[in-house]
Amino acid sequence: MSGPTAKTTRIAGGLIIAFDGREHRVLADGELVYRGNTIIHVGTGWTEPVDRTIDARGKLVIPGQISTHAHVSANEGHRPLVDGGRRDFMRSGFLSYIPTKGLRGRSMTAEQDVIASYRYGIASLIRHGVTTAVAFNGEGGPDYAIARLAGEMGIRLYFSPSTRAGLHYFDDTGRLKVEWDEPAGLAALDRAGAAIERLDGTYDGRVRGMVLVDEYYLSTLPFLSRAKAIADRLGVGLSMHFCEQHYEFHDTVRRLGKTPAELLSEHGILGPGVILAHCIYVSGSSYAGHTYVDDLGIIGRSGAAVAHSPLVFARRGTAMESFQKYLDAGITMSMGTDVYPMDLIEEMRVASMVGKIVDKNHEVATAADVFAASNLGGAAALRRDDLGRLGVGAKADIVILDFDNLQIGPVADPIRSFIHCATANMIETVICDGRTLMEKGEILVCDERAVLAGAKASCEAVWTSYGQFHWAGRTLEQDFPPSLKRWGE
Repeated sequence: MSGPTAKTTRIAGGLIIAFDGREHRVLADGELVYRGNTIIHVGTGWTEPVDRTIDARGKLVIPGQISTHAHVSANEGHRPLVDGGRRDFMRSGFLSYIPTKGLRGRSMTAEQDVIASYRYGIASLIRHGVTTAVAFNGEGGPDYAIARLAGEMGIRLYFSPSTRAGLHYFDDTGRLKVEWDEPAGLAALDRAGAAIERLDGTYDGRVRGMVLVDEYYLSTLPFLSRAKAIADRLGVGLSMHFCEQHYEFHDTVRRLGKTPAELLSEHGILGPGVILAHCIYVSGSSYAGHTYVDDLGIIGRSGAAVAHSPLVFARRGTAMESFQKYLDAGITMSMGTDVYPMDLIEEMRVASMVGKIVDKNHEVATAADVFAASNLGGAAALRRDDLGRLGVGAKADIVILDFDNLQIGPVADPIRSFIHCATANMIETVICDGRTLMEKGEILVCDERAVLAGAKASCEAVWTSYGQFHWAGRTLEQDFPPSLKRWGE
């Protein structure tokens, strides 16, 4: 895609957040040139012919954003949860809809239109300027549809069927139970490895494999060791939901006498290429109530990364303690979009503001640090030196925003304005691997209205059938009452 016959595009003017080989720099009224899928010039003084010039005056040009943890779907199960959910789950929201009704029984999302849901999730990533995502999507639909849809719609996707060594379910009294089945989990890991061998490098290298463990909490140490061994054998990364709920931290300490971070370290499971999604309940956090182990130091020294998705936790009244402490411990911090609305700008803004509140310090969780986590941090977590930056030799993953409007206003510092003032509807152009996926605010790779209609229909089917999933037959509105009553009620 970068040979002599590939088309050459020049982006000129505006504010380009350029990479000088070591760090981001602001390039005002400069030029970025890419040929095919590769950036070949950043700076000024380009004199060679080009096939196309994009006028970026009044725009902000940034790297394609990287979400290292994304549930790429319409999130039918999660949307009703804000302000509600069972108190016995200790703020965890996903436990309200992930377990089945009885062992291997009906799930809440049994009526989900899988394809419509995934297509909506991918379109949402594009609209929000995310060009690379690590997708936690179960089996990925029939014949790994999530990978096929991502390939067709043009984004970069890291994926394999997620695996576990146990199952959550509700018994006939509504109590949450776990059924352990390590042999089935090990067999699922082997199938995931085979899927990675099949998928890795497809769609011009944009679809890549990664071993995905659904939950640390539904894993055994032999299971986790096998997952790491498969990842190492295949030369791919490993990611898992980790310390995202109160139960898993305290159950681990009570049963095994060590924190989850200690166990992963002692069994050789941590290391470069490992992405821990969330990592909130660790020793030293007031939510964990445990101060005896340097969990952050253990993770930092290992070279593992953390995927930080602050928005979903803020909705549940929980926060990372703290973004700055994780950075200071040497942890590679990346950003995730987790559930809806797949808005990495909002995630960065929440990360900065919550980080300042938690530490009671306005000088931490800076705009520069959360911005770097969304691109350079994500690239480091994925062990890619060709993503997350606008520099010569990097992939042509580029996002252009309108930066000349009342919401942005006068710009003293473009990154601070971006983090604290920008919104996703300012994104005009999204380019991934040299292919334009969105232009002039219009997604080019799908019919956005049709995608939205499919997502709405999928959600409605899930929500109206909620009573068939609930152990006592309660409706969705009974479990999650609406904020306002309907007119006439």
